[in-house]
Amino acid sequence: MLDVKKVEELIMPYLKEHDLALYEVKWVKEFGFQILRVLVDKKGGIDVDTLALVNDYLSAKLDAYESELPDYMLEVSSPGAEKELRNKEEILDAVGEYVNIKTKDMTYEGYLLSYENDTLIVEINIKGRMKKVSILETDIKKIRLAVKI
Repeated sequence: MLDVKKVEELIMPYLKEHDLALYEVKWVKEFGFQILRVLVDKKGGIDVDTLALVNDYLSAKLDAYESELPDYMLEVSSPGAEKELRNKEEILDAVGEYVNIKTKDMTYEGYLLSYENDTLIVEINIKGRMKKVSILETDIKKIRLAVKI
């Protein structure tokens, strides 16, 4: 099976040229099928046409490695509107966005106002009143973007 790092090497020149970001590459097995899942993102969001172009590019590159690949399906998509924020850089990029934060004791949903000194300031709505809460990075179990309804 072709190594994930090799797939990343194959796709990175195209992504850099088109101002796209690689979110994740992984092999998964679902319903008996091997799937090479490639998640690509872009500041401000990514459209289906762009994903199709990335798919075409990567598919052509992978053809050269056919002997190293099992029978598989290539899936190129976005991480979604509610993507998980996995590191400090992604959290900093999300300042100003609507987020969902799970801690050991609570779930918060609101606008991420700032992220400084390992503390997040989030504006949440409590019974119609806006309140700012501080959440220590060490208390966060999971943080993701959220869609406000």
